[in-house]
Amino acid sequence: MGTKFANLHIKTNNQEVLVDALQRLSNKAGSILTTANNTGVDIIDQYVYRSNKQIRRTTSSVSFYINQGMNWSSVLNDQFSWGKVEKIGEILSNFVSEPVMTIGFFDEDIFEFTLFQEGDIRTKKYFCEEWAKEEYGLESEVIDHEYLEKVLELAHEDLIKLLEISNPEQAIDELSRMIQIHLWVDSEWISEDKEIEERYTRLDIEIM
Repeated sequence: MGTKFANLHIKTNNQEVLVDALQRLSNKAGSILTTANNTGVDIIDQYVYRSNKQIRRTTSSVSFYINQGMNWSSVLNDQFSWGKVEKIGEILSNFVSEPVMTIGFFDEDIFEFTLFQEGDIRTKKYFCEEWAKEEYGLESEVIDHEYLEKVLELAHEDLIKLLEISNPEQAIDELSRMIQIHLWVDSEWISEDKEIEERYTRLDIEIM
């Protein structure tokens, strides 16, 4: 088994904006963020269903782990995983005007990088070899160079060099260095790594 982790980031250092967005996310998709989804129902379908139905909840709160930096706020949750964090990021982007970035890493084979804004995918990039795209049946990428340069605050030349990387580990390390955010992180590691534990603050949000 290889390394797996997932996290998301909102381009804001405003705590009120962050908490409000996570509250609204929890209200609409709280059960997705508190229990593993074993039903086989797509996360977006669950979100739509819960938006139109009154569902009895068995869990009253959602636990997030937060690290606020100069430009971005990093968010961890025990239910984040590759293939799931992207859909949660899409839902979250409906509740905040700022860009939402999701990071999904799977078995050293794939690093999926996605940027959402106001419910739309603005960029989706798979950093992996061609065989991995074929084997995992990955969808088409969406690359908006101008948008990426603006949101990530990168020079055009640096962005092009980043996008040319096919090795998932090298790509996530380079992106981390460029935007000065520690992207190699997962909520499951908090209890095992003192440095990560000190960096993140737990935020429990009651589902309303």
